[in-house]
Amino acid sequence: MADAHAHTASHAEGAHAPVATYLRVAVVLAIITAIEIAALYVPGLPTAALVTALIVFSVVKFALVVAFFMHLRYDSKVLAALFVGPLMLACAIILALMALFSAFLLLPRA
Repeated sequence: MADAHAHTASHAEGAHAPVATYLRVAVVLAIITAIEIAALYVPGLPTAALVTALIVFSVVKFALVVAFFMHLRYDSKVLAALFVGPLMLACAIILALMALFSAFLLLPRA
């Protein structure tokens, strides 16, 4: 009995979502992309708000793609940490280099 339960648990851990889930995620990604494009055409939207919204939408889309289409949602947490850890380090290095070489300004110049 315990052996059958262990087999079911290990099978459930490696299982993937049904096709309907992937289609729903694809529709959500398409809707977010449409919102991103529409945001570019909103007159009078401050640049800071536009950039912030686009970055937030991009992060959400990235998370959905990584979680579902790269199957990290269904893999072990160790594999997810091996992916997210270096990604965060790379983002921090890129931001540090951009700040170092004045690619963007953290504080406006006087």
